[in-house]
Amino acid sequence: MSTVHITQITDLHLGATEQETLGGVTTFKSFEAVLQASEAQGRADNLLLLTGDLASDCQPEAYRLLNKTLTEKAREAIWLPGNHDNVEIMQTNLSAYPRARIHQAESWSILLLDSSKAGQPGGHFSDAELSFAAQSLKKLAGKPVLVAMHHSPVAVNSAWLDRQQIDNHQSLYEMLVAHGQVQAVITGHVHQHHDSMWGTIPVYSTPSSCVQFEQHSDDFALADQPPGYRWLDLHSDGSLHTGVKFLSDFAQRSDRSCAGY
Repeated sequence: MSTVHITQITDLHLGATEQETLGGVTTFKSFEAVLQASEAQGRADNLLLLTGDLASDCQPEAYRLLNKTLTEKAREAIWLPGNHDNVEIMQTNLSAYPRARIHQAESWSILLLDSSKAGQPGGHFSDAELSFAAQSLKKLAGKPVLVAMHHSPVAVNSAWLDRQQIDNHQSLYEMLVAHGQVQAVITGHVHQHHDSMWGTIPVYSTPSSCVQFEQHSDDFALADQPPGYRWLDLHSDGSLHTGVKFLSDFAQRSDRSCAGY
């Protein structure tokens, strides 16, 4: 079996038009630049894994813009919602990309979970989502699994972001450990590169495709870092390799006087 190549892009914050900005960065331009950078790395055929906050405020036009961009490039993509998204609006307007809850890729399975709670910035798994996770893990017995979600189940050592950590993460953790084949968890939301351990499970958080948050900050603050993305190679023996790339030639920089959004 061959290696599965994935490009994770997260926290796009696309607006209703290509001109919308966030923190001084034109989010559609930065997303396009990230796609181009990953292609230049030799990953034009990678599966795209989009881990939430695809829109800045669940605008239908944002999802249609994303749908158009990805179909024109003939990219394969799967997605999950973040706290700035709305699942129903996503499903309607990402017409070429029906929602997948489990994606089979060679010997691997990717489990896509919804950690968002309507009207709240922080993470939470509903009873229905925990039930779905339990049922899915039973179906995937014996297979290596990559779990994707928007919010982080672990602290990233930034006080304001850690208050948005998934509040009932332990319930999911016990399921994942019991399954025995969960190789890693990947997340978005924190707008920064953060690798850590969730008990015995590696957790990889990924920079945004637009602006980054200042690391180890008690309060909201933007960092002077360019857009980024994560690559993952899932091997047939159940091992994986991953890394983060920041764009080296993207001219726009975040407005560090931005006090929130």
